[in-house]
Amino acid sequence: MRIDVLTVTGLMLAIGGVLTLGACGGGTTESTTTTTTSARRQREPTAEEQEAQDAQAGVQIEGLMGTISQQQVTGTMNPRVEGGLFNPCFSQARGVDFLGGSIRLSFRIHVDGSVAWVFPIESSIGHRAVERCITERAHGVRFPRPRGGEAEFSWSFHFDAPSDVRAPVSWDATRLATVLASSGGTLVSQCGGHHGYRVTAYVQPGGSVMAVGVAAQSNDVSGQLDCIANGVSGWRMPDPGSYPAKVSFDL
Repeated sequence: MRIDVLTVTGLMLAIGGVLTLGACGGGTTESTTTTTTSARRQREPTAEEQEAQDAQAGVQIEGLMGTISQQQVTGTMNPRVEGGLFNPCFSQARGVDFLGGSIRLSFRIHVDGSVAWVFPIESSIGHRAVERCITERAHGVRFPRPRGGEAEFSWSFHFDAPSDVRAPVSWDATRLATVLASSGGTLVSQCGGHHGYRVTAYVQPGGSVMAVGVAAQSNDVSGQLDCIANGVSGWRMPDPGSYPAKVSFDL
């Protein structure tokens, strides 16, 4: 198993102002606001007092993005990978002996270091149960407290397939042009109508699907990953011949 380079998104950069000022009744997150020199001379309101003031004014502050360092993230995640946190997940891939690939997880963490949400933004593993297990275990990780509010970042690692097993035949997505044209749009509509999925599938001789994994481009559609995976599992693919194939494509 190889740990890849952490990617810190622009959302991790400290922002010196309020992100959103919206109508009362919208969702709220943990927030940190800046104060002027004159305001610092006054007593800061308690959380309850501030909430009452916001409600009276008819607005709610959505919050600021905080920061967490690359060293803090890698220092938290790398030991867990090396310690085998995700190893049990790969035991769920029964019958797919050549399973392997990379996964990049997108995180948002609360101000106390707990995970608000995490989902696979990229994955070439190709097994939804394995990817779901990895995500669920990552959700239980506690990070150092970010500075200045909730923080977002992405982090990835690679799982090597067994060296004594022949790798599947690699297919380009163009091999599925007919299938995608006839079934891709219908499946996306059935699963919520939002595009932005990256699918990886293993196709066995005869054209049936052995396993499917799915990544999302945003957290807004991550709830539909199981729907997409289940739909692709029922597709009839081109016959790869005498040995299974692996293919990735976008929906």
